[in-house]
Formats: sequence, structure tokens, C-alpha cells
Amino acid sequence: MMKKSLIIFFLGITITCFSQVSKNYKELSKKNHANYYEITSKARAEFKTKDLTILKNKKEKKRFDRWAYYWENRINPNGTFPNENTDYFNAGILDSQGKIINKKNTSLKSSTAQNWTNIGPEQSDINNNGYSNYPQMGRLNAFLRIKHPTDSNQDVLFVGAPNGGIWKSTDGGTNWSPKLDMVAGIGVTDIETVPGTTTANYTSQPIYVSTGDYDASHVKSIGVLKSTDGGETFSSTGLTSNLSNQATLGDLIVIDANTIFVGETYNIKKTTNGGTTWTNAFSPGYNATFGRAVRNGTEIMFTGIFGDVYYTSDYNTDSNWTTVVNAVSYNKAAVTTDQNGDFYIQVMDGQVKKFDKTNNTFSNIGNIPSEYNSQGGYNQALLVTNDIMITGEFNGQSSTNNGTSWTKSLNGYWSNAGDPGTYIHSDHHRMGKLDGALEFWSVNDGGLDYINYNTASNTKPTISYKSGKVKVTQSYSIAINPKANDGAAVMANQDNDAFSKKNGTWYAVAMGDGIQSAINYNNPDIRYAGNQNGYVVQTDTGFQGQLQGNGKFVQVPGASFYFPLEMHKTNPNILYGGGDEVYKLDASDGLTIATTNSGLTGTIKSIATHGNSVIASNNSNSIKFSSDQGGTWTSISPPIGQTNNITSVDYDASNNNIIYVSYSGYSAGNKVFKTTDGGANWTNISSNLPNIVVNEVLLKQGQSAEYLFAATALGVYFTQNGGTSWNRLGQGFPYVDVKDIEIHYTADKLVAGTFGRGMWEISVANNTLGTNDAVSLEDKFLFYPNPVKNNLFIKTADDNSYNYMIYNVVGGIVKEGKVNSTGIDLSDLAKNIYMVRVYNSKTSLTKKVIIE
Repeated sequence: MMKKSLIIFFLGITITCFSQVSKNYKELSKKNHANYYEITSKARAEFKTKDLTILKNKKEKKRFDRWAYYWENRINPNGTFPNENTDYFNAGILDSQGKIINKKNTSLKSSTAQNWTNIGPEQSDINNNGYSNYPQMGRLNAFLRIKHPTDSNQDVLFVGAPNGGIWKSTDGGTNWSPKLDMVAGIGVTDIETVPGTTTANYTSQPIYVSTGDYDASHVKSIGVLKSTDGGETFSSTGLTSNLSNQATLGDLIVIDANTIFVGETYNIKKTTNGGTTWTNAFSPGYNATFGRAVRNGTEIMFTGIFGDVYYTSDYNTDSNWTTVVNAVSYNKAAVTTDQNGDFYIQVMDGQVKKFDKTNNTFSNIGNIPSEYNSQGGYNQALLVTNDIMITGEFNGQSSTNNGTSWTKSLNGYWSNAGDPGTYIHSDHHRMGKLDGALEFWSVNDGGLDYINYNTASNTKPTISYKSGKVKVTQSYSIAINPKANDGAAVMANQDNDAFSKKNGTWYAVAMGDGIQSAINYNNPDIRYAGNQNGYVVQTDTGFQGQLQGNGKFVQVPGASFYFPLEMHKTNPNILYGGGDEVYKLDASDGLTIATTNSGLTGTIKSIATHGNSVIASNNSNSIKFSSDQGGTWTSISPPIGQTNNITSVDYDASNNNIIYVSYSGYSAGNKVFKTTDGGANWTNISSNLPNIVVNEVLLKQGQSAEYLFAATALGVYFTQNGGTSWNRLGQGFPYVDVKDIEIHYTADKLVAGTFGRGMWEISVANNTLGTNDAVSLEDKFLFYPNPVKNNLFIKTADDNSYNYMIYNVVGGIVKEGKVNSTGIDLSDLAKNIYMVRVYNSKTSLTKKVIIE
């Protein structure tokens, strides 16, 4: 039933809720004709008026910057917002109604049999490096425990991530495996099964999943999924969401195998036949966005995104539903029940309220916890028992006197034994009860934790981290050590700082949101990491024992939340950072920074460098090229008629006139372009690439054929025929967003950093990509001595004239010339592995050479 006119309601929402764009940008983006550029411009202007030294304001801005970065490669050219799941629809993974298609679309075909390998990280591999509130694996939204009757080590567990799919454990959380790789990036809001299900019968009971990301609103829902084989596979139910729906789903209430309730944008939906068909159990007549829900016997309570609360005393009768709180402003609420069946909510300012079932009203109880911060409803959880009350928000606080006083017993900023509480990662999304009266669980931005208070008044509970092997880390960028095949890397992550791998161990790096990374290819102990504020720090130990680097740092002026950082390919003491200009970072003596005066205005979005040359693009689709390390610049004309934004640029180190650009958004057939004459003419080489977001295009340097890779929202694609055809690279890779790719020339591997599934690698040796041209040429050339100290000789089997190019381990050209009998003097090159390419107009061969 509707108790307010639509005019009054929407006026209230417009005036009360949306007066501050910096707080309500997500809801504004859902309105008809919402414009990304207008929202971000107004929000950034508001943030300039706020004191960002205050933690609450600082966190609000960081969450806004993440949201803006998430959308900038997806928005339409006019600034309007497409559905976040557009990639899955366009690639044929979802049909027009949002139902998962089990048969793979031909656009997803891979022509290589090579398998991808997930290279972590896992929590057991990480040395906290002296970091007291250390990073963990990544955000989880949902948790389902199927209890073993006698042994918790045999519990079956499920967790759901916002970008990373569903993970399952059959040994109480010791080991985990992913179960939703076909749509790993859709997000999970809730996972439930039939009450009373145990490990003895769970494979015969249905498991239901509410898709999307209710808390952060980063991913729209595709409906409710169902598993009938114990969570091994999932398929769509009759409740699905198409592209135009832009639906948001909330919690599930599972009554039995066939009867389920779920909250969605305008209705509380109900099925009585196991999800085949759904009806509206309750419709208030306006956008309520039903989110959190809890059940007690025949009673159910839902809370909505605008502060309304909905209740039924008997779910068997649809007419029993009523609105018990009729709010007019954005005000999410957590909801729970205690052992007595009483209902409680906690609104965004932290006030806990108890429900009076007789009068259908709420009354305040206790006081608002000090420093309570739900970040606009992003993190809200509430537990109430006879002994203790726990609120989960930015931190977690507990009370033994009905909220009169609170103790910070769960501390996301814990640093030493003198601090209150026990360390647990910040931002609690859901909490629930375990077995004992004082045993609970939390899913948060670090993962899944079990919490045990030995007494209700205990202020330092025991925390057990359970999801250390759930690889859902959301990476922004990766860097590898190309000098040796030793697995060394730096991984910069959303909300989970950064990790630096050395000698098989990952070391924590304190960076907040880790944004950028780099490794010196001549001395891999020298590494760099950058954060969301544009700060770049250096280490000379691979970050081992240097949690925040070695004290050398710079800030890239005007850097946006995500900013490009690229190391010079022949001088690792020089890096290029993109802010409001292209800046040169000089690490030869300390760490200094200077503008290159590229003439690019606005925000630098992409940088690539080879040899002494560097290319960059900005957010206005301007491209500039420098052949003298940024001393002077020339303009490169971009492809004509392209209105989407350039996401990346790359070029051929041996011929700087060969340039590649990739474009954002969903303009079918306009993904990757190539020029062979420095931008005078461009060729569209998108061919059969599906209409999905392309984040980066990368050329494998120094090869006899053109090997081009594209990092996309659904994996990595490659072409070896100039873009005539593209194929998805390799087998076993989840359909998840790839933010960064790097080529490990020493090991002939490609390494990928994903947003929600950690780091991966695969062989990209020429023969694994479907060509074997080099094998037949091996007997035509002899490289000796190898390893070499000074002079390298190349003996040919014929009298033809040949040229050579020598590339270092990052594809930078360090020497070139003609092959002759006097050899090639390599005494001035650093001891390392190099690639020597010998070629003429008819033949080309690349060989690895070691300089001792």
C-alpha cells in the first residue's frame, strides 16, 4: 500500500537526500538522464570545501574516487550510465533477460590450449612486515555456513564477493575453490539455503544467491541464482534482470526449498515453486530498494535504502505486509533479531532502535556509539543477544548494557596492545551468530572472520581469519621482475594496500588503496608503489622490512585517484607519472620530480615508454609523443570520429610510427586502432572483439610476428594477425575485469592483475600462441658464446645481409646495427638477460642471450 503521494516522495528525496552530491552520488547516478560528468564535477567541488584531515571526510572522498574510477571506462560518451553488467550481455554470457547461457558464445573462444595459473596471493604467503593492521585478501559481502553435526572442521562454507564470484570450502575454511567463474564479476549480495540443512543433506537442498552489490552499488543484479548440486554449479531462476532494468537486489529469506522472498527495487518478490516463477508479495508503489532482511518464525522485516522499514507478522498472507517506518530521506538500516524474537534496526547515524510489535513503532535504545561511521550505509551490521550487542561499521563496537555505553572491541586501526579491541579488517558488511552464545562471524573488506568473546564484557575477543585462500583481491596495477623467472612482483590493490613478492614471500606494503607499482629491471630490490593520493614511494629491499619504503618519495601533482606510472625501458632510474601533466621521476639521486611540459592538459590517463621515447594521452583524447625522454613533444592525431575516451596507448619500440590505442565504453567495433604512419592514418583493428570494455592494449616487442594483447572486462584477448581476428587467451581464466597486464620476456609469460581474482600468468611463447615460425629458423643462426661477457658473435647459414636489435628484459631496445664478422660489443650493458632479434626483409628470429 502507498501512504504518500509520488510528488511528495520524490520531492523529499530530491531536496533532503540529494542536496549533497558528495554523499549521494550513487543514488543520483540511478536517476533517469543522470550524467557522470555533472555528478563528478559537483561532488569534487564539494569535497574541496571539506576538511580532508578528518578521517570520516577522507574515507568518503576515497569511496567517491573509487566509484568515479570504476565508471570512467564504462560511461557512454554523453556521460550517461549503462548497466554495469553490459559486458556479460554483449559477450553472450547472459541472454537478453539476464539469464546465464550455459553454452559459450563464439566470441569467447580461445585458440590456445595453454592454461592460466593463479599466482596469488594467499594470506599464508604474506609476511605482515610489521604492519599491525595488515591487509588481507579482499572484500566479501555474503556468508553461508552449512554445519557439520560434530566437527566444525568439516563445515561447508560459502562466501560471496562484489567482484570475484562465489567460493566454497568443504573443510571449515582451510581450503577454498571458486564456483562462479563464468560470471565472476557480477557481485553477490546474499547466499542462503533451507533452514536446518546440514553437511549430510546439503547436496540435495537448493542454494540461492542474490546477485549484485547492494552495499557499494558497484554492480547491478542479474537476479536470483540457484544451485541444485551443493553449490558446484549455479543457474538462473525465473527472477532475472535485463539491461534496462538496472535492478538492485537485497537479502534472501528462504523459508523452505520452494518458498523464498527477496528484496528488489520496487517490490518484495516471492516464489513458491523454487524460483521458477515469482510474484510481488509487497509493493509500496515507489522505489524502496529493499535491502536487508531478517526472519523470526512467520515474521519478516525488510529495510529499504531510503529509510523505510517493512514488516509482516505472517508471510503466508501477502496482505499482512505494512510499512512501519515511512522515511523521506536516504537512510539505510541494518536489521536483526535477538533470541526472544524482538526486532532491532540501526540507522546510518548509528542509533539503534527496537520494534514494538503491538504498535508497529520503533523506539530508540541506548546511545549512538562514539565515532560510529557507516560511510553512508556502505558498512552496516548489527547483532543483539541477551548478553551482548555488537555493531559493525567502519570499526566494530560492543555493549553489555543495551547500548548505553560502547567499547571498540573490533578495531580496524589496531596498532599495539595498548589500543582497544582486537584487530579485524575495517568495514563490516554483514554479521551473524555461530554456535556459542558469544561466537559470531563477520564479512568485511578483508574477508571472513570468526569472532569469539570469552565473556560478554571481554573487550579483546579472539579473531580467526577464515578466508586466507579466497583469492578476491582487487588489483589496480601489477609489476614484475623481468630479470629472472622468480615470481617477484608488486601488486597494488583496492582497500588492501599493496603486496611485494620477494624470494617466494609476499610482504605487506602500507599504501591504503595501492594504485601503482614498478620494479627496477636491473636491480629488482628497487621497487615503487603509489597510492590514491599520487604519492610514489621507493624501496631498496623489495619492501622487505620497509613497510612504507626507504623514506624516498614524491607526489605526482594533480594525480587523479588512479594515475599512470611507467618505468623508462632503457634507464630504470627514470619513471614517468601522469597527473595534470606528464612528470619525470628521477631516482638516480634520491627521488625528484619535474614536469616534461608535454602540453597535455586535464588529466593524464595513459603513458607508454620505449627507449628514449614516451607517449601519453589525456582525458580529452589528446595524444603526445616525445622521442627525447620528454624534452620535446609532438601531437599525434587520434582516430577520426571516436568519441569514447582513450584507455591506453602503446607503440613499437623498433618503429615509433606504429602506434596502438584502445577506447573505453560500449561502442561496438570501436575498441582498438592502429597507425603505421604516426597518426596520419588509422586502421580499426577491433574486428571480432566483443563489445566489452578494453582497459589496456599491449604489444609484445621484438617479435617476428605482431602479437597484441588486450586486457578487457572479461579476460585477456590476443591477435597475431594484425587484428584480423582476436581470441580469448588461454583456458581456465575467470570472466572478470583485467586492469593491468605485463609481459615477462625472460620467462615468455604474460601476467595479469584482475579486479577481484588476484594475479594470474600464462605462457605467451610463440609456439603456445599458435605459431612455430622460430623453430624452423634455429639451424640458420648460431649465437656464441652464450652466456657472453664482452663480444657476441652471430653466424648465419647463408650469405644474406642481416640486421640485429637487442632488447632488454622489458622490451627496450639497447643496441641495433648490422650483423658482421667482428661481433657485437656488449661490455657496456648491465649483466642481465637480453633478446637478440636477427632479421631482414624475409626472415626474423629472436634468441635469448645472457650477459655474465
